[in-house]
Amino acid sequence: MWWLMFFVLFFGCAAAEKIIIIGAGAAGIATASKLLDQKFTDFRILEAQNRIGGRIHTFHLGEAFVDLGAQYLHGGKGNVAYELAKDYIKPGSEIDKAWIAYKGREKTGENLVDQSFIIQWEAYESDEPYLSLGESFLARYNASVLEKYKNDAAMLEYAKDFIRSAENVLLLMDGAYTWNNLSSTGSFDEADGDQYLSWDGRGAKTILEILLKNYPKKTGYNLENHLSLKKSVSKIILNGNNVKVKCNDGSEYTAEHVVFTPSLGVLKHDHGSIFQPRLSDEKVAAIENFGFGCVVKIIFQFSNAWWGESKTFVFVWSEEDRKSIIKEVPFGPVKNGDHWLTSFISLGPAPNNSKILIGWIDGMMVPEVEKLSNEEIKNGTVFAMKKFLGKDFDITDPIKVIHSTWYSNPNFRGGYTHETVAMKKKNIFSPQQALLKPVTDEDGVPRILFAGEATHPTRYSTVDGAIATGFREGERLIEIMKKKDTKSS
Repeated sequence: MWWLMFFVLFFGCAAAEKIIIIGAGAAGIATASKLLDQKFTDFRILEAQNRIGGRIHTFHLGEAFVDLGAQYLHGGKGNVAYELAKDYIKPGSEIDKAWIAYKGREKTGENLVDQSFIIQWEAYESDEPYLSLGESFLARYNASVLEKYKNDAAMLEYAKDFIRSAENVLLLMDGAYTWNNLSSTGSFDEADGDQYLSWDGRGAKTILEILLKNYPKKTGYNLENHLSLKKSVSKIILNGNNVKVKCNDGSEYTAEHVVFTPSLGVLKHDHGSIFQPRLSDEKVAAIENFGFGCVVKIIFQFSNAWWGESKTFVFVWSEEDRKSIIKEVPFGPVKNGDHWLTSFISLGPAPNNSKILIGWIDGMMVPEVEKLSNEEIKNGTVFAMKKFLGKDFDITDPIKVIHSTWYSNPNFRGGYTHETVAMKKKNIFSPQQALLKPVTDEDGVPRILFAGEATHPTRYSTVDGAIATGFREGERLIEIMKKKDTKSS
């Protein structure tokens, strides 16, 4: 039998599949579900992590499930995930019920949150493609809000301090590091309805279960025979009408078609080394100029719900607080005179979890903040909570703190996409269209296909956008297979 072992080792080491799906996030699972719906089972999913879900990362904590990644459904009509899950979701928190904390007290009276949000949406409606979102917002804010309060010293000071909070809110929404390169025009199509629909304590993993027809009953598809975990891909080689996929653990696979679903962050970092031959100049330009950023999400578990019935807290840092925090919390990154905690922008309850709060940090220091330990994150953020809310609440220390590390993880390298001024200055107005184009063989047959939120022309940055692209590529593959069967019959 030695000759058989020799043959397997040297000639049969690459497992053969009709289709390889790289990545078991929302796009990869959606692609697989579309294939399974059509009774097509000759495929394999290669997932670099030790779990499925990608940027959906749900786990049980406290009284329900929590999400360290994607958490909400954004809108109803026009949202494919909403159409799949509308019977299992509920409305989210309303920002107009937020507790605005400023100089250690709740800020009542004139509500800059409402005024700011109106201006924020207007800022996205600029007709100047090379104008940044920061420039667009500030022009409107200065002309309306600052002008309104020019004769009221106290309100004018508050309004000026609020600018940084408004910036942080925008960065959180777009997953960007700075609003100076965020485009004030874009192709994103906001779905009608509530933008913060929640999973009622079951977590965003529910949409994956629905895709696989395992929710509300676990009677659907089983991926066990199609899924390989801890398979980080190092090479994708197109050779004629076959594609070879090499993994970092030494394993190899061959397929007729490959669907690549990892994030734009992975493409930015690895496209030059993974694809052979190299990707087209058009696709590379889209990869390099389409924006991809990150935020830090922090989950706090407490022994008691000290915040009572309060909804979301928004922290407005005064100039005095910005200066003093550097000495008060003498650890962690400081950049351009700003302490990392000044980007600790908001804190709110987790759905169906009475003793858990979720906090957010965004901006330029996200990569450095991720490197902090959970203990350092806890010590810094709890100090900030007590600084802003300690006069009104008896704040206790959390019993557990967990923070996200999407930027640091080489399988993601960030959170979600956004359109940039830089790409438009290079006349790249739809990088998504360039990204979604398949790599074809000499006969024009798609061999390497692309899915993921970055490839959706109008719903980029969302889970539903990722799902829609997975459906798109699954349907494309089904059509290819049908044509092939027709020719061979």
